[in-house]
Amino acid sequence: MKTKDIRKLAANPRFIPGVYNYCDRWCERCPLSNHCLNHAMEQAEDDGDPAARDLSNRKFWDRLHRKFQGTLEMLHEDARARGIDLEDPKLQAEVKAQERAERRLAAKNRPLTRAAMAYVKAADKWFEAARPIFTAKGIELETLARLEAGNPRAEAAELSEYVEVIRWYQHFIYVKLCRAIESRASEELETDGEMKQFPKDSDGSAKIALIAIDRSISAWAGLREALVDDPDNILDLLAQLAAIRRETGKLFPEARAFVRAGFDETKAVPAGT
Repeated sequence: MKTKDIRKLAANPRFIPGVYNYCDRWCERCPLSNHCLNHAMEQAEDDGDPAARDLSNRKFWDRLHRKFQGTLEMLHEDARARGIDLEDPKLQAEVKAQERAERRLAAKNRPLTRAAMAYVKAADKWFEAARPIFTAKGIELETLARLEAGNPRAEAAELSEYVEVIRWYQHFIYVKLCRAIESRASEELETDGEMKQFPKDSDGSAKIALIAIDRSISAWAGLREALVDDPDNILDLLAQLAAIRRETGKLFPEARAFVRAGFDETKAVPAGT
């Protein structure tokens, strides 16, 4: 989208400022998608081609690049209006120095993100090994359907739901924990008193990671109950997630109390369609 189109769209009062900052990116299931500027921008560029939503397809990345370019153009315009030269060598040097300092601070908390990545790999390994279990379960449900016994359709839908939730949040947890740790490093280096008064991005990012962990644990527990042939391996994954949740809570003790725009506020969402 062009800068003027983004600004025009953003002026619509139905949008909740910043609602997309701490969501789980699952727009199809989000009760606030109609109040999300980010979702509206994606819809505005959606031509109905499934390729534009396929991460392995060039069209998806081309669309993402255009979105990034439009946002970057708007950022430069706003900076110029405030008399800020983003290309100033001195400013760029300060930014690079800040980034180096943030990386050094963030490094001490990397064990948490390494644990999250270990979970990603363990989940992939489990799904690969569980193919015969799912195949056997499918045959069992087909047999029940032919015999018109039980409720195999509902059971199949439940299994699919568990898998979908697990897969959706599998990488998301790692990404959001990385963001939380990097933001925390930036916040620790902040010297401006006014900036320190703002809600911490680290807590917001950690909160949505914790929500993703909670939902993943629930889904794995449901899957463990449904697939009685593999309870122990799933239990190992549940233990990994429980440990990640515990350590996240220790590192970000205020995360659960963070108020996400729209999601955790008691006031009504903006009217409009």
